[in-house]
Amino acid sequence: MNLNWIWIGLTIVVIAIDYLSSDFTYSWLILGFIPAFLIGFIVDFEIQLLIAIILGGISIVIGLKISRKYIKKTFKKESLTMGKYIGKVFVAEEDIFKEKQVKVNGIYWNVKNVGTHILKGEIFKVISVDGNKLIIKKGDE
Repeated sequence: MNLNWIWIGLTIVVIAIDYLSSDFTYSWLILGFIPAFLIGFIVDFEIQLLIAIILGGISIVIGLKISRKYIKKTFKKESLTMGKYIGKVFVAEEDIFKEKQVKVNGIYWNVKNVGTHILKGEIFKVISVDGNKLIIKKGDE
């Protein structure tokens, strides 16, 4: 039995796994599967397996480094939860002078006031995020 076609099957399985997980980590293995498939018409399965393991391993290491570098350049490191508050206006439940823990939409956040003092009942606006802090200022500034 010719085991050469196992590489096509593995390619389909890897694509399906990466598509369902939206991780795309194992897709780099395909760069080892393709040469193993092509050389499989000439050499034994053991050689194919060795080629697939070596080239697939190298591809994963290099591919993940390239992917991470691209992702870091392209996407901001900002929490989606915190980022959704930027530009929103809220009412202060207590006085906020510099830094404080404040309840925003039922969740307690660390905030840093970069404007004038905000008194209870006044509005404040989230202008940015710095680490795990919402940067705020008085709403009318």
